[in-house]
Amino acid sequence: MLLATNNFIYFIEYEEDRQFLTYPAKKLVETVSASISLLESNMEKVAHLGSVEEMMRVTSKETFNFGWIGSSGCSLHSQKIVDSIVRGVTRIAIPWWCKQTNRSVSEAKRQRAVKRKLTILSHK
Repeated sequence: MLLATNNFIYFIEYEEDRQFLTYPAKKLVETVSASISLLESNMEKVAHLGSVEEMMRVTSKETFNFGWIGSSGCSLHSQKIVDSIVRGVTRIAIPWWCKQTNRSVSEAKRQRAVKRKLTILSHK
């Protein structure tokens, strides 16, 4: 994934001596990916509770080591960067999970309705 992303960014840059776009750090990609996986695995357990976003933020901060942010030379703003990463992941991934879950439930409902109609029609 990271290689493909970096290749895409590289190919749309039009000057070799200057880089206009930023390459995502490997640790950032790994952390965001792991955060989304953690969120997906825990959402079914906590989706019915209040303040889901806050619970997922706390869980992410407790689960992952964000020490790489401070060690990369930005110790002054490291907590703000961690908070921004976690907030961004939860604000994007939670609605996405809800949409995917609703789609699967709607599809299952539709399939049951079709099966019920076919059963009714086949008895006539």
